[in-house]
Amino acid sequence: METFGGFVQKGETVLDAGAGVGLLTERLLKLSAKVFVCDLSLSSLRENPAVRRAFTCNVENLPLKGRSVDWVASNFALHWCDYKRALGEFLRVTRRGFFFSVPVRGSLEGIGFPFPREEEIFEIVKPQRWFVREIEIPFRGREFLLFFKKTGTGFNPNKTLSAFEILKNPEAIKNYSFKVLFVLKTR
Repeated sequence: METFGGFVQKGETVLDAGAGVGLLTERLLKLSAKVFVCDLSLSSLRENPAVRRAFTCNVENLPLKGRSVDWVASNFALHWCDYKRALGEFLRVTRRGFFFSVPVRGSLEGIGFPFPREEEIFEIVKPQRWFVREIEIPFRGREFLLFFKKTGTGFNPNKTLSAFEILKNPEAIKNYSFKVLFVLKTR
């Protein structure tokens, strides 16, 4: 937000795609009063601060007309879906552009999650600005698992490590951090 939020002008519409409980939404509301939110999880959206402007959908198929919002923003949602389709949707519905953060390959090494590679995203987006930052996860064991459960991010399609295995052997995760790609794409 510090880097890309400055592009959003007061009065512009912003869609928080994959908004969940609203960690990014809270910050977007400081930039614009016209923030809409979408997510697959209705229960998460009920906790979102923009719940009155919320709708459920898959970000791979946004139920919006082309160029209907000024900006699309997304935080830690694209690795849960077909990000190629989602990024195409972002481009379709936005007038000014989009910005997002997504964990990429090198995150949480040892759990076997199929995080996208930076190069794959660059091929699709061709961003104007981007950077990568390593973000340490400050807890281990049970607290680590509860964090993922609370944020709805505990699903691993590869099932390399079970929750029980992580509790029993926290060292099985080689890297307790996210390698996060931050991207800005303008029209």
